[in-house]
Amino acid sequence: MSFSAGQLPDALGIIVACHLETCAHCRQRAAFYERLGGEILLESEGVPVAPKLLENLLCRLDVPEPKAANEQASLITDTPAAELKRITNLPKPLRRFVTKDFEQLPWTGMSRNIKEFELPISGHGYTAKFYKIAAGKELPVHTHRGNEYTLVLDGSFSDMAGDYHKGDFILADTQTIHQPRAANDSDCICFAVMDAPLKMTGFFGRMLNPFLR
Repeated sequence: MSFSAGQLPDALGIIVACHLETCAHCRQRAAFYERLGGEILLESEGVPVAPKLLENLLCRLDVPEPKAANEQASLITDTPAAELKRITNLPKPLRRFVTKDFEQLPWTGMSRNIKEFELPISGHGYTAKFYKIAAGKELPVHTHRGNEYTLVLDGSFSDMAGDYHKGDFILADTQTIHQPRAANDSDCICFAVMDAPLKMTGFFGRMLNPFLR
């Protein structure tokens, strides 16, 4: 409902939009809420606005993005759009932000087996990242300090609850304790949006908690 009303923060709205591409049931629900919102607007009384409101809004749309945002975007948008689907097969809502092959992204991480890349849509209390788990490798055992929404983009992974493949949408919260492991045949790449850092629960993992954000 919040997505249909345009009230979600960017990161959360984009991962919901990615999910809607492949989930007919959720698309129907979103369309229902959009129709409901339209009917409410039609029945609502009009409210006067400033005479130049539309003109001012259009002028703001022409203002260039801040230099920092442009520089960050340039790190991930130098592959021709025509090659995008062939290279990454990303959901459409992500294509305006990431047009590089996954291997060309400036991945960071504490080991070669687990890498991450933070997307420029993080903000308003949410962090958006790509996670890459090397084939046959696993994350440390952890839980979550809040909610984490995950969409599998490539490959697959499994945990105690089951197996997750390309297109699957998973919600983990403070009640979740798991250790995601990538399948042996390929790396697993996920798009994740969270409102709080992970919380490692293993002996060595707990030493990493102060460094997580």
